[in-house]
Amino acid sequence: MNLAVLRSPNIDRASEFYSEMGLLFTKHRHGSGPEHYVSCVNGFIFEIYPLGKHPPTIGTRIGFSVDDVDSIVPMLVAIGAELISQPADSEWGRRAVIKDLDGHIVELLTPPGRDRIVASDKTSTGVITETHSDGMNVGDANRE
Repeated sequence: MNLAVLRSPNIDRASEFYSEMGLLFTKHRHGSGPEHYVSCVNGFIFEIYPLGKHPPTIGTRIGFSVDDVDSIVPMLVAIGAELISQPADSEWGRRAVIKDLDGHIVELLTPPGRDRIVASDKTSTGVITETHSDGMNVGDANRE
């Protein structure tokens, strides 16, 4: 998969929400199409488009691999996310499920053995948003 598109009645608010997880967005417009937000991470494109005349995408469930579910969930809840399932260990790693500000179900997962980056200040969320050109995540080269 290389593309996911969500539709939102307020794209600015939605991009701010997903930015809390460490995604970096820029605004784009293709020809005469609507202005929208785009985040590209290691070839994966995540776009937030205005709702417009299109059907809502709230039936879509999306998931993100993050460095530390336990530190990210409280930040998202503080800005209005609804907690559906508390962070807990699962067979896939540390996992939580939230509902974003538009009602999309979002699964957050810290896979077992994932390097953690601890948020040290307001400018760091602890989310890896880039990978090296060889496909390794930041810190992978230092693993034993």
